[in-house]
Amino acid sequence: MSYILFISENKIKDSTAIGGNVDNETLLPYIRTAQKEFIEAKLGTQLFTKLQNDIQAGSLAGAYKTLVDDYIQDALVHLSFYRAFPFLRFKIQNGNIVSRDSENATSLTREEAQDLREEIRNTGEFYLERLIDYIKH
Repeated sequence: MSYILFISENKIKDSTAIGGNVDNETLLPYIRTAQKEFIEAKLGTQLFTKLQNDIQAGSLAGAYKTLVDDYIQDALVHLSFYRAFPFLRFKIQNGNIVSRDSENATSLTREEAQDLREEIRNTGEFYLERLIDYIKH
């Protein structure tokens, strides 16, 4: 079975500070990780699998569609960004780790980057709590 995502790479780009020039292949592993780590952990495997199956079959509807569109996607966008953030500047090529820099940009300090990453996580957790509240009601 192929891996069914609740969001696309473009959804993250449209909803966060990630630029459109970031390769989708760069984001994909972090979407998968965040989906398993945060979303499946909160929904439980049974509901998580049901939603994936409905998406794959094109039959997602009603409260399940609301759950995905209005709650899961909001949380997953920011939690995927949180997971990807430390790696957006680096690339592993032929056994080397390289840093991507721009001529006209100033890199964040490690502390500034950590503070920003924590803010990203806080936003993701806010939406994750909204997701949990929706499920409980």
